Amino acid sequence: MKKIILLMCFALIPSFSYSQILTENFEYPAGDTLTNHGWTAFSGGTTNALLTTAPGLTYSGYAGSGLGNATTVINSGQDAYLPFSSNQSAGSVYTSMMVNVTTARTGDYFASYLPSTSTTLYNGRLYVQSAGSDSIAFGISKTTAGSGGIFYGAPIYSTGVTYVLVLKYTFNVGSTTDDEVSLYVFDGAIPSTEPGTPYVGPVTGTATDVADLGRFALRQGSTGSSPDLIVDGIYTDRTWNNAVLPVELSSFAAVISNNDVTLNWSTSAETNNSGFDIERSSNGVWSKIRNVSGHGTSTTPNSYSFTDRNLASGNYSYRLKQIDFNGNFEYFNLSNEVIIGIPVKYELSQNYPNPFNPSTKINYALPADGLVSIKIFDMSGKEVMTLVNEVKTAGYYSVNINASNMSSGIYFYSIQAGDFTATKKMMLVK
Repeated sequence: MKKIILLMCFALIPSFSYSQILTENFEYPAGDTLTNHGWTAFSGGTTNALLTTAPGLTYSGYAGSGLGNATTVINSGQDAYLPFSSNQSAGSVYTSMMVNVTTARTGDYFASYLPSTSTTLYNGRLYVQSAGSDSIAFGISKTTAGSGGIFYGAPIYSTGVTYVLVLKYTFNVGSTTDDEVSLYVFDGAIPSTEPGTPYVGPVTGTATDVADLGRFALRQGSTGSSPDLIVDGIYTDRTWNNAVLPVELSSFAAVISNNDVTLNWSTSAETNNSGFDIERSSNGVWSKIRNVSGHGTSTTPNSYSFTDRNLASGNYSYRLKQIDFNGNFEYFNLSNEVIIGIPVKYELSQNYPNPFNPSTKINYALPADGLVSIKIFDMSGKEVMTLVNEVKTAGYYSVNINASNMSSGIYFYSIQAGDFTATKKMMLVK
C-alpha cells in the first residue's frame, strides 16, 4: 500500500536538484549514539547522550513510519544537531517529524533550527507543556521568550500518542525582524496542501532575523520544565507536498535457492519513476546493494528482478527505495524475513570470474563444523597459496583471491573439509 509522504516537490532542472535537505529515520542499532551517525553534540557534554532507541514510531500514511528506530529526548542532557545538505536563506523551510510525548512538564523547547555558523541562536523553537492530567499543548517561539514570547496552541493533545508535527520557518524580505515561525500538528490524515491556518502562528518575535538556517537540533533542556518524548522520521524540505509517490507496487516477493535470494516485484503503473535502490539488513543496519532503473512513466504493468548471490547463513530483511526524478522517495518492505539455512552437502564452486586478472572469488559450502583447508597449486603440483586453514562452522562462505604476485597460467585449487575433497581448475591471464 502506498504511503502519504510529507516530502516536498521541487521543479525538475537538468542537474536534478533535490528539494529535501535533511532525512533522519534513525536506521541504526539501538544504543548507538547519534554522534556516530552524522549528528554533532554542542552542549550538555556526554550527560544523557542522545541515543538510538527502539522501537521506532509508526503513523499511518507518514513517510518515516516504521523505518528504523527512533531517539528519546529527556529533560536534561546532551544537545545535538544534524546539518542540512545546503544552507537556506530564502523562502520557507519545513521540518516534519513523528513525536510521542511520554511526560510533559511546565514547558520548554525540545527542537529548533540553528544558523549554519551558530550553536546558540536557536530559531523556530518547538515546545510542549503539560495542561493537567495527560493533556498537552505544543508551542513555538521565534527565538527566546524575551524576544516575542512563547505561543502555545490549545491543549487538545495527549501523552502517549504519536503525532506528526510540521515546523515551518519563513524568510521575509524587508524588515530585519519579520521572519515567521508556524507549527502544524496532525493526528489524522496529512492534507495534500498546506493548511491556511496553522495550529500555532505565524509568529515573528522581535529578535533580529538570522542570515540563514543550516541545522536542525534536538535539545534536552531544564530538569523541571523540559519533556520526555520520542522523536522519529525527521524530514526537512523547502516546500509542502504530502502526495504519494507515483508508483503502485502490485507485488514484492523473494525466492531462495541455496544461498541466493531472488527478489521479484511488479508495478501496475509508474509516473516519473527513476528507479529502485535495493537495500538489505542483517543486523538492523540497512545498506544499499544495487540500483535498478525504473520505466519513467508507464500505464502498463512492469516486472523487475534482482538476485542477491552467495549470502552467508543467517536472517535477512529486504526493502525497495523507490526514487522519482525529483529525488522524492518511498520505501516498500518485504513482508517476510529471508532465512539462509545450513547447506545439505559440501560444495566447492567454480571461481568467478574465470579466466581472471588478478582477482577472483571462490564460494564453498559446509554442512557441518570442522577444519577447512583450501590451497592453490601450480601445474607441477607445487603449493603456491593457502587460502583457508581454520575451523569453520557450518554455512556458506566466500574467499577472495588476489593473484597479483602470481604468473599467468593454469592453476588448481583444492578443498579438504572432513571427508570431503574436491579440486577445480582456474586460469590467470595477465
